[in-house]
Amino acid sequence: FFMLSRWEESVASVRDEHGRFPAHASVAYKQGFLDRPIVDEYALVLQAWLRVLRPGWTPQAHSFSVHLSHDIDSVRMINKPALGAKVLAADLLKRRSIGSARATLQAAFDQARDPYLQGIYTLANLSEEHGFRSAFYFMASDPGPRDTGYPVDTPLMHQCFADLQKRGHELGFHPGYRTTEKPEVFTQELERLKSVYPAPLVGGRQHFLRCRFPDTWRQWAGAGVTYDSTLGFPEQEGFRCGTCHPFKPFDIHAQRQIELLELPLIVMDVTLFMYRKLTPALAEERVLLLARRCQQVGGVFTLLWHNSSLQGSWLPWLAMYRRVLSRLRQMLDEQA
Repeated sequence: FFMLSRWEESVASVRDEHGRFPAHASVAYKQGFLDRPIVDEYALVLQAWLRVLRPGWTPQAHSFSVHLSHDIDSVRMINKPALGAKVLAADLLKRRSIGSARATLQAAFDQARDPYLQGIYTLANLSEEHGFRSAFYFMASDPGPRDTGYPVDTPLMHQCFADLQKRGHELGFHPGYRTTEKPEVFTQELERLKSVYPAPLVGGRQHFLRCRFPDTWRQWAGAGVTYDSTLGFPEQEGFRCGTCHPFKPFDIHAQRQIELLELPLIVMDVTLFMYRKLTPALAEERVLLLARRCQQVGGVFTLLWHNSSLQGSWLPWLAMYRRVLSRLRQMLDEQA
């Protein structure tokens, strides 16, 4: 109950600059079990005792699975003239790379070939190469300090949505930065996105992983979607809820179960690179360690990789991501 309800987050006052409950303030981090699905491990112990007490009892079987997800924070690498000029200058004067300068100009003037937009297709291709289908969470926010506010009702985006759906990928919702405090903005963005999506919207994740409990869960449930996948710490990978199984949250204020599935986020690319500052090799070890722990309890390994994490300083991580997908496929095939 303590881990799944996120009770500690509802009573703690400590928050980071984005209003998020930090990993280092959690009991799991302080007591050293954030990297273990402790709720699932206890469930297996209970299951073993029940088998002793009831020899004829057969527990429900759970199989390991992988959920690849992608938060589409932006579809333009260069979305402002001033930024384009700054990047171009760095390409020529700092990096001294004609190739990079050409790519920057291409991104500024040819949106269809923008690296961020093409990154969506690259992620889809990588998933399909390894036998996966991904969930792509798109935004529909207005421009703001923390939201790029890219338009979704354009021919280019309509084509992108149709392509992903045709290829069997999921289209989801990525609410903007302000939606955590403003339910009316959440509803506005959701309706804007639903008006252009070619398929029913099933789930998604909050931008910046900003959430409040049980308010955020209530918001998602009220929207009529099936699941939310926000519950992961931005600065530390692991099991924020102590589980890697989808579960129905409990509203500790209303004392009732919420009709929504929470699909815990286990690892995010930005966590490994920007917060933890790991090398690709060390990051790969961490990702696969957590994936194996999900496998041991028959849970869902949920991985977040952004379309903007495929070029520039992220380029060395692309090979690592490929290797991770290959190993995850092997792990799934081993249990088949």
